[in-house]
Amino acid sequence: MKEEKLIHFQQYKYAKLIDELREYPDSIEYILVHDYENRFDFQRTECVQMGDCFAQLIKVGKSYQLVSLIFFKSDWTVKQILKFLSSHRIEIFQRASGPLYIQNAHKIIDSKLFRGRPLVLFQIGKKSIVVEPNLLQEVTEFYEQYNKISHTGLAEKMLKDFSFD
Repeated sequence: MKEEKLIHFQQYKYAKLIDELREYPDSIEYILVHDYENRFDFQRTECVQMGDCFAQLIKVGKSYQLVSLIFFKSDWTVKQILKFLSSHRIEIFQRASGPLYIQNAHKIIDSKLFRGRPLVLFQIGKKSIVVEPNLLQEVTEFYEQYNKISHTGLAEKMLKDFSFD
């Protein structure tokens, strides 16, 4: 009985995540900020690789907002994306000179500075992990920048009848 409830909860959780996915010809986007294309006035998005996915950021005023995650179809299946989203988080922080405390973490998978702001990918857990921003590598000059115009007209909602097996 307990295992059955766990399976149903996982299916519910995956169904909620699928609602936030948009499919493009070569990638799948997980939306963190609804309607970001219309809510913000921005010229371009900037994608920074975090582990095997990409954090898509836009500049809002003097700060950066994490608006979505990009998963390339050549590297990810929908099932893998759902499992990843259920067990990992990516966060961007304001510039910091002191330590950052990552709550509800198991381990840090990737961390770096983008334009001086800490960007952290971590596996969800029960610990609090300290990240020292002054020890992180600044990647703005080195990373492969993917300037992208989001052609949302090409995007399709993910199908709800996805198999959770």
